[in-house]
Amino acid sequence: MSDPTYDLLRSIAHLSGEPLPLSHKVNQMLQSISKAFQSDRCLFLGPEKIIPNGFLSRLILERKPLWVQERSSFHKENVLPEEEDLLCPAFACIPLYDGTSFRGVLYLGFPKQYRFSPQQMDFLLLLAEVMETTIQNDDLQQMVQRHEKRVKKLSTLWELNKALLTTVNFERILHLTLTAITIGEGLKFNRAMLFLVNEKDRMLEGAMAVGPDNAEEAGKVWVSLSRRNGALSDLITQLDPENHSLLNSVVKGIRIPLEQEECILSRTVLEGRSFNTQLPQSKEGWLQTRCERGCHLGSEVGCYVGEHLSRDPRVYSFATVPLLGKGKVIGVVLVDNLYNQNPITEEDVQFLSMFANQAGLAIENAALYRNLEEVHQELKETQTFLVHLEKMVALGEMSTTIAHEIKNPLTSIGGFARRLDRNLPEESLGKKYSQTIIKEVNRLEKILNGLLNYTQEGSLIFKELDLRDVLEESLSMVIEGIRSGGVQLIKEYAEEIPLIQGDSHQLKQSFFNLINNACQSMKGRGTLFLRVHSFSKNGLPYVRVEVEDTGKGVNPENLHNIFNPFYSTKESSLGLGLPIVHKIIASHRGQIEVDNRPGTGVKFIVTFPAFEERKENRINSL
Repeated sequence: MSDPTYDLLRSIAHLSGEPLPLSHKVNQMLQSISKAFQSDRCLFLGPEKIIPNGFLSRLILERKPLWVQERSSFHKENVLPEEEDLLCPAFACIPLYDGTSFRGVLYLGFPKQYRFSPQQMDFLLLLAEVMETTIQNDDLQQMVQRHEKRVKKLSTLWELNKALLTTVNFERILHLTLTAITIGEGLKFNRAMLFLVNEKDRMLEGAMAVGPDNAEEAGKVWVSLSRRNGALSDLITQLDPENHSLLNSVVKGIRIPLEQEECILSRTVLEGRSFNTQLPQSKEGWLQTRCERGCHLGSEVGCYVGEHLSRDPRVYSFATVPLLGKGKVIGVVLVDNLYNQNPITEEDVQFLSMFANQAGLAIENAALYRNLEEVHQELKETQTFLVHLEKMVALGEMSTTIAHEIKNPLTSIGGFARRLDRNLPEESLGKKYSQTIIKEVNRLEKILNGLLNYTQEGSLIFKELDLRDVLEESLSMVIEGIRSGGVQLIKEYAEEIPLIQGDSHQLKQSFFNLINNACQSMKGRGTLFLRVHSFSKNGLPYVRVEVEDTGKGVNPENLHNIFNPFYSTKESSLGLGLPIVHKIIASHRGQIEVDNRPGTGVKFIVTFPAFEERKENRINSL
């Protein structure tokens, strides 16, 4: 063979600059060298293929090329059995170094005796140097890409954390966290679900979920987000926090005991580490996963993740990471790529864990702020109640005195008027006057009795009550009027309701007033809704009662006066119905709210603390 040509060097140099994977570049270089030198074998032996204590490892230590050519002597006793395949009649081994790091060995083997000329040796050394430079450049390029990727991730984390700093509202923080995990410029998962630890009940409870309900909706969301411009932190905060998805409803209904150690969600909390559940192909022909305890995740009855969150429990992969607060796990974030089926890599899980650490602190701080706000509100309500109570006591004493002073002569006036009325002819003018006096005396006595009932503190007899029973008793007092009229009654009572402590007589009176007012506002036509259900606020159980009508609602200008005594828009009303309701509910440590929709109806919302807990204990413990 003649000396290597210029074309070979140009080809090798051109390949080194091509945007190809390194393995493709090296293979094409080896093919070009083998063809030019007409060798039997041309190999690149990377560091992983070098066997310790073999002749190649000694060659590397000496950093010198090895030329085994015609009539050359080579000591085969230094060759390991694994290296004998390299012992051609003639061969060359050139170690590739970049000055500090070993890159591999360029091997050229011939099927017969071959002698390398000095020019060929120099040319092969030059080619080896070009190959080493190509490998070094590829390593540098990969390092740059890794650093760019890392910088992008840090920048993304910075933008996501900026978004979390825009609010201290608990629900908003949860939504921002899950949005950051699912948005295309963020962590890019299809769906994200958040579960929080209820330490009191030792339960893991679904808090919120963000993600589409089907593939079609997923496509629309991704197209819409791709058209938005701006910083990532701005995009996240601009998204609508309203979340009425089916996924969100399903997740909020999940409650998993922390003692259920076979569940991956529980284990994420108990072990404080992430899980990345992949989908290996099974012999049965469908995809399934195995928990570390050996069960097929999702295919077993009672697996919350598979049964509630996947379209097919047998084909579902996901990842979970712990949500860390100050020194403890406060929840779990579960993510999946249900719609695009992109694999979740360990790098994705590590990135998610980094963000979850920051989000956990933000969520914990928001929860503490929310608790402080609730306690502060309770203290304000207690203070308002005490001030109102003092006013009522003073008003009661004054009203009682005045009422008695007025009632005594009023009784005499009424008695004399009735006596005169009995002795007067029916058609006489005096008869008309006496009846007017009797009517007005009755009206004044009714006002005085209402005033005394409102201002006097009657003795309350507290006992355990089921508000559904109280509501039914109140309803029985007006049910005939409802049935005979055009009012439709819809009752929505939860099956399990905690008991409260209260006076059944007074509570029955208060709900009667609300139901009666609702019926009157609809004027015999409409729908009356009665709802009773329980809920938890700040870890404590409450009972909520709703009385809703489809009347005309309350004039917004009058709304702030409806609980004031003697205020009424009805000519025949004394204006004490709602004030009495408010007084009774306040005496039971409850709250009453008004959801007014002028023109379409009004809803009164009454909440009571459940008997099992005492708020004052929590307030004192802070």
